[in-house]
Amino acid sequence: MSGYQSNEIKLINTSLIDPHPDNPRKNIGDVSDLAASIKANGLLSPLSVVPNGKRYRVIAGHRRLQACKQAGTGAVPCFVLDLDPLQQLEAMVTENTQREQLTVLEEADAIQGMLDLGATTASVAHRLGRSSDYVRDRSKAASIPAEIRRTRSDFDQITIGQLIAISRYGGQPDRQERLAHAAGTSNFDYILHNIEREEHDHRWFESIAALLGDETTGLNLIPDPEKPFNDPEWRYDGWVGAASGTPEETLERLREQRPDAVSVHESSCQIYLWRRRDRAAASAEEERRALERAERDARIHALEEYAAASATKRMAWLHANLHAIKRARLIETTARLGLLQLVDPDPDGFAKALSTWDDVNCGRMEYEKITGITAEDAPHAAHACLQTADWPLEAVSVLAARIEWFIEPSDWSDQGDIDIARIITAYYRILVDLGYEPADDETSHLGTLRQAIEQADQETEEDE
Repeated sequence: MSGYQSNEIKLINTSLIDPHPDNPRKNIGDVSDLAASIKANGLLSPLSVVPNGKRYRVIAGHRRLQACKQAGTGAVPCFVLDLDPLQQLEAMVTENTQREQLTVLEEADAIQGMLDLGATTASVAHRLGRSSDYVRDRSKAASIPAEIRRTRSDFDQITIGQLIAISRYGGQPDRQERLAHAAGTSNFDYILHNIEREEHDHRWFESIAALLGDETTGLNLIPDPEKPFNDPEWRYDGWVGAASGTPEETLERLREQRPDAVSVHESSCQIYLWRRRDRAAASAEEERRALERAERDARIHALEEYAAASATKRMAWLHANLHAIKRARLIETTARLGLLQLVDPDPDGFAKALSTWDDVNCGRMEYEKITGITAEDAPHAAHACLQTADWPLEAVSVLAARIEWFIEPSDWSDQGDIDIARIITAYYRILVDLGYEPADDETSHLGTLRQAIEQADQETEEDE
């Protein structure tokens, strides 16, 4: 306010002073104590106001004005300022941010208001004593529409980082609402990752569909059959998706497979491959097998996507939280992970010596995600760190990397290896004891594994 302060003080009746409609701070709060103080001692600090016809609007002192009216005060001292709309908003934002009274969203809306009135990002940043990136981030948060903000009563408590993530999906209310509901929970990063993957798959699909639309590709593009597993002319022969590579790489792969036709399946963002059906030789058994193969492909695809997403979530959590865990707990965790390796059903599994990292992967990529140390430097770094006082942190990182490397997508199925299912559930128990919070999908998959384990144990007891 100092840049706009007037030296002249005027006594103005509180009945002629109104709150400013653009005040960034939406919740004035309880002013009972302040009203009692003003009633006993008078208003010690003048209000700052601007003329509004025959009335005035508060620029600085909304709480004091409310308290004065509550205390029944008549005329109060005021600085009367001559400010244009941009200067008025700038002054209110500056005062509130200096006193740390605004929520992130209130500040974001106020900053966007200044930009809408013609202020530049640089000028707003300079006035607030912030960086240009700070102003741009708040402007992004301010773009979140009112209907998304109304999806939860505490929307104004969401952190700026999560607000920015929500704002990235402007014009996509379903995705913004999913993120808004997950904000502040352990599910947020998981849901954000899934949405980002959906965006990537959609962009890939649009590109490959455009390429296939070119008649010079040498591929026969047909409409997606209405009954893909019972079409009289075409027999389903598999699919390719975004995981197959760039659109150009996928096109080359399709040419190598030489299908009789391909179709674009928009709902799943996949390209279906077709063989021309020999109608004379077609049989119900072949159709049944095609359906089973498609269903199996879908299950495998879902498992692969889930396994990748859950592994990313676990290792990101380990990377962010291991350093904050007390040494005694890390030593205990080292022992528990080490004991878990003793039940490794695969003699060539994750119990290999560190020296094997020089010859095979065996966890180096997972070690990089957990520690931030490149896979190339993993063997040397692990050997060196295990000789220091920080060995518990390193031991947990190495053992967790080995287990992460060992878990395959198929292990999450109730048809998978029961011994590996036991390792996965025990590993999660150790992570949860460290503070890890499984997402809903993880909890569901773990429940499937536990049911499979219980059924196997029951069958073993019956055989005995």
